[in-house]
Amino acid sequence: MNAISFDLVKTERFHNLKPYGKFTIKWKTRQRHLPRIIPFDELNFDSRNITPTTDEQDKLIIKFMKKNKTDILTDGYRFYTRIGAGFGEVYHKKLGLYKNDESFKSMVDS
Repeated sequence: MNAISFDLVKTERFHNLKPYGKFTIKWKTRQRHLPRIIPFDELNFDSRNITPTTDEQDKLIIKFMKKNKTDILTDGYRFYTRIGAGFGEVYHKKLGLYKNDESFKSMVDS
């Protein structure tokens, strides 16, 4: 019986990502009511669309997020964050609320 093995590498280019609010994603939290906290179990994403990152890319992303005090980045249309050993598009109701509600936005950023 013949067999074949090979690796496929997914590549995606992310342009002009900017910080979005001062959101913090928490694995376990009792602070769900705080505007800036996004519980991980409420974060929407498709794990099939997560792009793997190298250690160097991951360090660069972490440094940028820490500098800007947020776990969410945007290209102006979609929202992104680190997930596991990768990076990908995410959504949560608070991200839309931040975009459309000035009072909520000021609570997140204060």
